[in-house]
Amino acid sequence: MDIKTLSEILVILIISFRIYTLEKFKIQSAADKLFALYYLKNHYPILGYSIIFYILEIILIELLMLQRVDIALIFIFMVELFLIYRHIFIALKTDDRDDYIDTVIKRMFKTLTYDEYIQIKGELYKKIPKWKLYMTEIMVFFFAIWSIELA
Repeated sequence: MDIKTLSEILVILIISFRIYTLEKFKIQSAADKLFALYYLKNHYPILGYSIIFYILEIILIELLMLQRVDIALIFIFMVELFLIYRHIFIALKTDDRDDYIDTVIKRMFKTLTYDEYIQIKGELYKKIPKWKLYMTEIMVFFFAIWSIELA
């Protein structure tokens, strides 16, 4: 087995492990996915951090095994870090999804009317097809495999 194949297998395992772990939470909406990541970080820190920073792990695999820097994955990682992960690392300890989502909404928007709050909360709780919920993971998979194949 060559190093490229081994790298591809590790990438597939990391992404599959993330999707499998998140699926255990029966994710159906964006709020479910955010809360699952928050819950993992607070209750199972080692598992949570490995699930949250899966893109960084893939970047490190490519860097260490293939001596290759994948700019596309670094860009995706930075966008994820800015848009999603800042909502996971908040100073709140709760096991209630509604309390967590309320806190996230209030942090995102400083001034909200009650109607706007209800509308945003409704959008976060709206059921989304699985392929949309895991679109980031699918993109990371394709970019990582593409980059490995080009090495």
